[in-house]
Amino acid sequence: MPVIFKYGVSFQDLSEAMSSVYLSALSERLEEQGRPLTESRLGQLTGISRGEVQTLQATRGSREQQRANAAKRTEQLSQLLSFWHDNPRFSTPYGAPLELSLKPEGTFRTFDQLILESGVALDRESAIRHLVEARCIEIHGTHFIRCVNRSLISANADVTQIHYIGRSSAALNTTLVHNLMRDKSEDAFFERTLISDFPLSETGKSQLQFQLKLEGADFINELDKWVSGKESEFSDKNGKRFGVTMFLFDGGKAQATPVYDHS
Repeated sequence: MPVIFKYGVSFQDLSEAMSSVYLSALSERLEEQGRPLTESRLGQLTGISRGEVQTLQATRGSREQQRANAAKRTEQLSQLLSFWHDNPRFSTPYGAPLELSLKPEGTFRTFDQLILESGVALDRESAIRHLVEARCIEIHGTHFIRCVNRSLISANADVTQIHYIGRSSAALNTTLVHNLMRDKSEDAFFERTLISDFPLSETGKSQLQFQLKLEGADFINELDKWVSGKESEFSDKNGKRFGVTMFLFDGGKAQATPVYDHS
């Protein structure tokens, strides 16, 4: 709710969003049951007029396209950053990304070469703008670009960050629902949670955050390299994308028993 209030979301907008989600979930349910899926039927089951159903479906289609475009751009930028760190032509033997030139200059690798060889469908200006906004790169003068952060997370409280919050929340919910509702023949998704068994001071919280950044970032980077190296072995055009997220969270002041394994 604080985010809703901060961005001035009206009750009407919130109501419309909830109606759209409900309508979408009902549509999926009817499709799974093999029942007729018409605007009139949806209106009768939901109590929404046929005109409102048409409007909600059109609006949802537009928003889904916008989300798809944003997700594709995020994936392309993440692929670009991974290639910059992992490909020996653009990184040192120790895995540090090289500084790239903005224009051909001697033997320096260029940012344009990175885009071309990484295989992403991004134009130069757009890629630079989004990476600067996410504080992943620094531009020095008019000559060089330096990568300072491999993790593509927007530092600004804008639509991009809200999209990231929604995507991360959905990912967590997907794992929890899968583990709760899965068939016995299905494997549980990896899920581990740690909550301190005593209240932490600000210093303790800061040190926990530091430890997570130190070891967690290294783990994610190594896992990213491992996955990238398995494309030829495990890639399947009919498969699904899977991911791993690590984050620190506020467990509140209520007493809680540490939980280490839900699987």
